[in-house]
Amino acid sequence: MADTRSTTTTRWRQILDERLAEAIATLGAVPGVRGLVLAGSIGRGEPWPLSDIDMLPISAEGIDTEAQIAHRQASLVDWWAASARAQTLDVGWLRFTDQEVTQAIGLKPAEAAQLMSDRRWLHGTDKAYGGRGAADPDGLAEAFAQWATKIRFEPLVVAARVKQWKTQVVDARERAIQAISCNNPVEATLGIREAARALRLVLLESWGERLGSMGREWTRFERMASAHGARHIASQLAALADAQPEDALRRARSAPAWLQERIDLAYAGRMAIGETVTPEQNARDQLAAFAVHVPKRTVQPWGAWMILPADNLEERLATLDMLITMIDS
Repeated sequence: MADTRSTTTTRWRQILDERLAEAIATLGAVPGVRGLVLAGSIGRGEPWPLSDIDMLPISAEGIDTEAQIAHRQASLVDWWAASARAQTLDVGWLRFTDQEVTQAIGLKPAEAAQLMSDRRWLHGTDKAYGGRGAADPDGLAEAFAQWATKIRFEPLVVAARVKQWKTQVVDARERAIQAISCNNPVEATLGIREAARALRLVLLESWGERLGSMGREWTRFERMASAHGARHIASQLAALADAQPEDALRRARSAPAWLQERIDLAYAGRMAIGETVTPEQNARDQLAAFAVHVPKRTVQPWGAWMILPADNLEERLATLDMLITMIDS
């Protein structure tokens, strides 16, 4: 990999702040938008050089703001990409109406737990955790962020979230079994990996933890697992997901140029904020993250770095079943 010591500008915080202000002004001016929840690492005040700008828009009931938001989002991202540094603006399907938010912030934990069966609330409350409101004249976005932060780790809410992740484990496992029976090893590999990632979330919820940043999640998970006495389980899950750090640098050499660039930039960014991470761990985190997204967005061939299909699928399935039983007990 390249020397990454000078690939992160010292202006990264200023750039994020300026683009955040631009996004708030642009999206907050969409007719019908009643507020924006600043979410993710920027909303929590924990940015790093590769942070996305995450926003959850709240719109007036009965006013369709989706097309206008999407148009302005695309214009911003296009402008930023044409400048010195590209920037991601995540303001997609996690959107809510003012009536939904007004009703939600008055719910007790048992009632809030019932919302977790809806993917918008399952992911939206997690993303809004620790966030803050912007373009928010009535304080609705701020109230939503405070409510999400308050209820996120309520025991009944956590139990409901665990139930949803367990359902995803079962569904992904079944898809893997079906793929094996149909002699489709690529789909079987992807199913086992998805089940392992969902099982990881079952553990995190039970520990009162959350992952956060996509490009740093496996290393963060291993640290949390060590703190909770589950380092061996974390290693087994990483093996099922092909997310081990040991061979990451070798795999990275066969990755496309854009992914090698991402690996370099991520490592420099993590160094810039003082994170303790090895080059192997960082490469593994990027490879594992994009191994999830690439099959959804591009067609084959994907390259050797993807390890598709994996070997020993029956053995992997047996390990998955053992971990499911262990974590359920």
